[in-house]
Amino acid sequence: MAREKAAKANVNIQFEVVDMLGDLWKSNLKEHWYDIILDSAIFHVFSNDDRQRYIKNLSTLIKPNGLYIQIVFSEKEIREGGPRRMTKSDINQLFSSVNGWTVESIEDSIYEWRSDTSLGTNGRAYLSFIRRYQNT
Repeated sequence: MAREKAAKANVNIQFEVVDMLGDLWKSNLKEHWYDIILDSAIFHVFSNDDRQRYIKNLSTLIKPNGLYIQIVFSEKEIREGGPRRMTKSDINQLFSSVNGWTVESIEDSIYEWRSDTSLGTNGRAYLSFIRRYQNT
């Protein structure tokens, strides 16, 4: 029944590929336009400075009360090499209420990818649901 309702709903889905560290005004993206932004294993690769720039651009794009869904490699991933790992504390600090965000949940997850990499096919990750404040 839920699937039938979803199929009948008028949903406008827009996928964009953009340099989230660059100047967003040079893109076709609109300020405070997006209800949901999905980050699939990108955030953890950034330097500390780039993470701040990325969050600033997220704040520009996402609607007030919009949802940012993030999957990042967690510190529970014990294999050598690969991307930087994130802790729950990192996520809570970067997306704190002081910065205009509310971390709704951080869940243990597994990130799966293609098998033609030297790292194997999956890794320990966090799946986070982070909400932008209504009034920011």
